[in-house]
Amino acid sequence: MPTLHILGAGTPGPSPERWGSAHAIEIGDSVVMIDCGPAATHKLVAAGLRPTDVGWLFFTHHHSDHNADYPCLMLFRWDQSTDEPPLQVIGPPPTEAITERLFGPDGAFADDIRARIEDVASKRCHLQRGGSLPRSGPRYEARDVEPGAVIEGNGWTATCARSRHMQPLLWPLAWRFDWEGGSVCFTGDTAPCDEVVELAAGADTVVANAPLRQEALHTDLATCIYGTLDAAELARDAGAGRLVLAHLTPGLAADRDRAIAEMAEVYSGEIVFGEELMRLAL
Repeated sequence: MPTLHILGAGTPGPSPERWGSAHAIEIGDSVVMIDCGPAATHKLVAAGLRPTDVGWLFFTHHHSDHNADYPCLMLFRWDQSTDEPPLQVIGPPPTEAITERLFGPDGAFADDIRARIEDVASKRCHLQRGGSLPRSGPRYEARDVEPGAVIEGNGWTATCARSRHMQPLLWPLAWRFDWEGGSVCFTGDTAPCDEVVELAAGADTVVANAPLRQEALHTDLATCIYGTLDAAELARDAGAGRLVLAHLTPGLAADRDRAIAEMAEVYSGEIVFGEELMRLAL
């Protein structure tokens, strides 16, 4: 059965309980990550998965609380493997440019990559893992996509829609994954918009980033993120079977009972407060 792993359920501000945004879904023989915020690779391992299990990484947008651990996932997926298939990296622009600036021939990690390929001790470690020489660098295929893109996996399909978050400085996407018998939609960071409701229509599970109770959402923030009632209205209007809240502030987490009671007046389905390392059947 497909499984959702909540890896990062927090915001840019770290707390002992949560930090940043990251999720992983297991669908058949695929492990797919959605965003890769701070410490996501470590949390992936804590969830019982390995970097080498991950074949796909989808970005909703390129705020650092959604992509800061991208170098860790890429480099340690490569370093701990012997012949891994390319990591498929998909997101809005500038996904391709960021990838090249990190891992390209003149990228930020070029010296690290070169040392792990050329140093005698690194060569020995690679051979002991079962690899062969000469060793290639990290393997990846990064793609910028636009709203409406359809990505075909092994037994699943991903589609995206434009969300509403800090345009034109960022060009965010919401992502939906469908497979035989199920679906899940990730809003990413967004204010209310029709495109995300349409993408989420009929989804079994919607994972919505809603950092604050509605009454704490001041005017400026309301232009780029959900409040709790916005998330409840999304789930209601989309006809979703379950709403999972993520991207939670400590204040909202401390006030969850009141928040859930308020949301239940808007949305009658199941409401789940996302916790890091929570595992949900899809």
